Amino acid sequence: MLHKCMFSGSGGQGSALMAKMVCLGAIKENLKVVMTQTYGIEQRGGDSTAYVIVSDECIGSPIVENDATIAVALSQSIYDNCFDGTVSGGKLFTNTSMIETPREAEGCDQILLPVSDMGVELGTVRCANMVMLGAVLAGTGILKLETVEEVVNEVFGAKKPKLVGLNVEALRAGYAAMNKEAANG
Repeated sequence: MLHKCMFSGSGGQGSALMAKMVCLGAIKENLKVVMTQTYGIEQRGGDSTAYVIVSDECIGSPIVENDATIAVALSQSIYDNCFDGTVSGGKLFTNTSMIETPREAEGCDQILLPVSDMGVELGTVRCANMVMLGAVLAGTGILKLETVEEVVNEVFGAKKPKLVGLNVEALRAGYAAMNKEAANG
């Protein structure tokens, strides 16, 4: 099993946090994992992409270069890079709350979910990344939902315990939305 992942968005949308959750979850599930990232010079608003490779075998190279099997596009500004960086047969998770005119997918499976709107419904747009991560878990099977819920408890529990419930709820909402999408598709 080998998953090459690209989590992208504008600075402040939490793409790096999504990647960190996947890394910590992979470690919990005794998988091999490596993460790299790129980001703009601005703290908020610049494009940010975190690359994660998860495997059950040794990872020879930490590079994800136009060969992502799982890609996430949270914002319009980084969407084309994600679209072009997803391999044939890969999955591109697209935030339709921010990406108004997604391109026609050729060869990859594009999952269209309004995760920012779903985050607002849960109480804050800031949990859109966790909604999307839940969808990624359901749509790819990369990790178990329960594992990532444990990671959320550990990461937020120590410093921001008030955020644990919201982020677990967001994960579950995305997971359920993806399962509903799969059942209807």
